[in-house]
Amino acid sequence: MAFDPKNLIPASQVAAFDKSGGQRTTKQVALDNIKKQIALFKDPKAEGKRNFKTEGDRTAFSIRINNTAMVLETADVKGTKVEVKEMTAPNADFEAALNYYAGRIEKGDFDAQLKLLGDKREARSAKMKETRAAKPKGDAKK
Repeated sequence: MAFDPKNLIPASQVAAFDKSGGQRTTKQVALDNIKKQIALFKDPKAEGKRNFKTEGDRTAFSIRINNTAMVLETADVKGTKVEVKEMTAPNADFEAALNYYAGRIEKGDFDAQLKLLGDKREARSAKMKETRAAKPKGDAKK
C-alpha cells in the first residue's frame, strides 16, 4: 500500500502529544526523576544520568530538580535533625529510601522547596526568552 498523506495529523491534535495542558509540575519532575533513578539502579547497563554513586555496601544519592539538588531531611546517627543535599542508604534499601522521599514529596512535605525550584526555573526560562528576542535577526555568524 502507498502512504496516504491524509493520515498525517498535527501532534497538538493527538492527546498523547498535546502540550497545551502545560508542563509537568515541579513535584511531577521530582517524582519522575526518582522513578528514573530507581530504574537506572536496577539496570546498571542502562543509559542515563545517575544521581547516585555506590561504594561498598552503601549508595549516596541526591534528588535533583532541573539540575539542582533538593535539600533532604533526616535524623543523623545521634538523632539530631539534619538537612543535606546528599544522603546515603544501604544498597539493599536504596529503592525504599527513594520511595520514602517520593511519598513525602507526594504528601506535600517539600512543597515550599519545590515552589522555589519551580520559580527559579521559570525565571531562567524567561531570561533565556529575553536573550533570544534581543539577538539580531538575519545572517548567521560566519
